[in-house]
Amino acid sequence: MHLFVVTTGDDRHDALAFVRNLWNTCGEMLGMTVPVEGTGTGLELGDGWDTCLPGAAGSADVRGTRGLLAARKRPGPGVWQAALRREHDVLCLSVMLAPDAADGLGWAELDAQWSGVVRASRNTQRHEAGVLGSARLYLARLAEPDPLPPPNGFSAVPSAAPEGPLTAYVRTHAPTADDAWTGWPYAGVVVPLGFAVWETSASQDARDERRLLVVAAHDRDPELTAWVWTTRTRALPPLGKYLLHAAKLRYQLRVWASAEGIGRLRAATDRVVGDVLEKTDASHRGASRHSELLDASRALVDLQARERGLVDRSTRSREMSRTVEIAAANLEALSGDPDLDGLFADDRALSEWFIQRLDDDVTYLEAALRRCTQVGALADQLVQRSLQRRQETVNLGLTGAIGAILMSLAAVQSLQYTVPLPGSVKPAVVAALGALALVASLVVLRVVVPERRWSLAMLRLGAGALGGTVAWIAASALGGGTLGPGWTWLCAAAGTAVALAAAAAGSGRGDRGGGA
Repeated sequence: MHLFVVTTGDDRHDALAFVRNLWNTCGEMLGMTVPVEGTGTGLELGDGWDTCLPGAAGSADVRGTRGLLAARKRPGPGVWQAALRREHDVLCLSVMLAPDAADGLGWAELDAQWSGVVRASRNTQRHEAGVLGSARLYLARLAEPDPLPPPNGFSAVPSAAPEGPLTAYVRTHAPTADDAWTGWPYAGVVVPLGFAVWETSASQDARDERRLLVVAAHDRDPELTAWVWTTRTRALPPLGKYLLHAAKLRYQLRVWASAEGIGRLRAATDRVVGDVLEKTDASHRGASRHSELLDASRALVDLQARERGLVDRSTRSREMSRTVEIAAANLEALSGDPDLDGLFADDRALSEWFIQRLDDDVTYLEAALRRCTQVGALADQLVQRSLQRRQETVNLGLTGAIGAILMSLAAVQSLQYTVPLPGSVKPAVVAALGALALVASLVVLRVVVPERRWSLAMLRLGAGALGGTVAWIAASALGGGTLGPGWTWLCAAAGTAVALAAAAAGSGRGDRGGGA
């Protein structure tokens, strides 16, 4: 059995916890309680489990690290061993269950034992988070050459012929997934080393567990061990490396399938782009409100930049495409023959299809992203033009109003005209002129940033201040200086409240009618 988990990404801690549980359960349930001699490792990781993760204290740069980390076994006859290896950024747990012949345990019993270990190790709902995939290998060697020639007996060399006796035996005796033989498109295959290999997994492309049956000739046990279990250097064997890259391929397929569909994202893009184009066309004719154009432009930017938006999906699709290409190249190199049939042809066909599909996704996403960028630039230009026109209009009006006030004040001063104002009214008039100047500047600010709520709040406060000073003028003029401070403040407060209510009502009508 080979299990592969990630050591990077958001799920690395859950993946490491699952492997640690499996490792400990191998000792508790399978009796693997002593280290394997001659491996240079112990029963546990010397520096702790956290050192398996990059960035942890005492951890190595896993991108250039591979090798055996720990090994354990069960004392006694047979081979009951577990090995923990690191293969760059992947942690690999390999387990061998090879009982002594006298124990009378077959594939079905051993498969049930390992299933029990896996169930006992699932102590969280996220036990499979970060698991790239796993593979169960059912190994066998042919007995001594049968005195009866085929088809009555097995030959000395494994054969994967569809109608051969070995294939028939595999179909009836190998533990399989529920739908392994229903519609499974590929038969067994004999690899260049002479081993017959069948896959008895479920036939879904995104399967995370694979089941392989490997049969060797009666005298090829060392070669079989080196191909499926361990090499002389204790490294991950060739078939284990092949299954690792196949697991990466199918893990990327599961990630891709769980993400938001490219079609839905493109449809959302087309809707927003169409809305922006409609608003820009109406803006040319003068029929589109500034706020509508601004809202459409914001939606376009959000579509490009949000977590699952165009920019994110485009870059992630490129990264995924490169990852799949690397996995496919490694699969071809490790298969030993680029034309092998069986499970190797299945992996090859999946990688070719997936690479092409990701390339198509990237092409469509980048086209949609360019469309968003170009339409967004046009919308930004129109928004800026609209803002400039509105600002120029307001500036012109304010310049005329302020010019008229200044002209009047200059005329009063040059003609030495004295405005007949009671002394009690003069402070209120000065305050009202200051409030009017403040409101004028706040109107310009509101025009420049109409989308900001604080600019509207500031304008309403300015209007309230102006209303309060006008009420102060009225109270001072009508009272003739006889009103006390209390009544003056009360009138100013009433004027402020009326002005605030009027400003709120006016801005509400403006938002519903002609925009901010």
